[in-house]
Amino acid sequence: MIKRKTLNDILKTLIFLGIGGLLIWLVVRNLSPQDKLEIMNAIKQSNIWAIILVLLIGIVSNISRAIRWQIMIEPLGHKPSFKNTFMAVWVGYLANLAVPRLGEVSRCGVINRYEKLPVESVLGTVVVERIIDTLLLLVVCVVTLVWQFNILSDKLYEFYNSYASNESDNSVGTLKIIVLVSMAGVIILLWVFRNRIKNSNLVIKLIDLFKGFTKGIKTITQLKKPFWFIFHSIFIWVCYFFGTYAGFWALQETSVLGAGATFAILFFGTFAFILVQGGIGAYQIIVQNTLLLYGISSNIGYALGWIIWSSQTLGIILGGFISLLLLPLLNKNNHGLSASTKK
Repeated sequence: MIKRKTLNDILKTLIFLGIGGLLIWLVVRNLSPQDKLEIMNAIKQSNIWAIILVLLIGIVSNISRAIRWQIMIEPLGHKPSFKNTFMAVWVGYLANLAVPRLGEVSRCGVINRYEKLPVESVLGTVVVERIIDTLLLLVVCVVTLVWQFNILSDKLYEFYNSYASNESDNSVGTLKIIVLVSMAGVIILLWVFRNRIKNSNLVIKLIDLFKGFTKGIKTITQLKKPFWFIFHSIFIWVCYFFGTYAGFWALQETSVLGAGATFAILFFGTFAFILVQGGIGAYQIIVQNTLLLYGISSNIGYALGWIIWSSQTLGIILGGFISLLLLPLLNKNNHGLSASTKK
């Protein structure tokens, strides 16, 4: 019989893929034959060298991520080899395409198998890694909102005016009242049931999770190479930035876009991979709608979303499967000894 956990993983994958497929269908169903032709022509005419550059930058970012992971594991008393750490990163990304959150466990499993490092300890370093990446995403958020404030605020203002012009004053006033009453109701309910909420299993788990994050952050003070840890943490996101920027060169219409648009795509596009497994469907829509702010047509924006997403996903698939093939071959004489015990 299939294990319950396996069934849950399969179900999660199908749900996320279903969401991605639904998002693609919602866009494609409204496209005219001319729109579809324009999108396909844009993809066919894309600059292959720009796509290759996106792939190369992705490899560089994973090299940096592998080195940073080595630095994080070192305080645990182990020093895994670079080749195993690097390939474990690729396997993790490949696993994440299949099942949500499986990548973290998979890359730790690779290190455990070929370096004999305890999964629990290594998994703690991955938690810290996620925290650092989240903090750097917040930095990207702040830079994007401050730098692109005029563009984003003008669009929101246009949207509000468009909505208000299509509705009567009474409708707009009613909507405001509903929003205010709803907010007041939520605040009152939170206050009335504050003790029950405070003692609920969900809140307790969230508090424990926060404590775990805090503990994980403290391990950074034990790093033997703090400068290089900070350098690689920033450099990884620099690679993400230039990987997106290089993607703009794939199409003539988007090659004129600058750093501001790159930050916007980098920030908003990241949420596509958080919301939908592998970002499929969601990333294309986010790129499409974000680039509308910069005067890029809907069809070209959608085509570029597919180009960048396909380039990144292709790199993950190739890198992941090549790593799965090479890991047993390169470690056949290793006997599972970690670098800290090798003589």
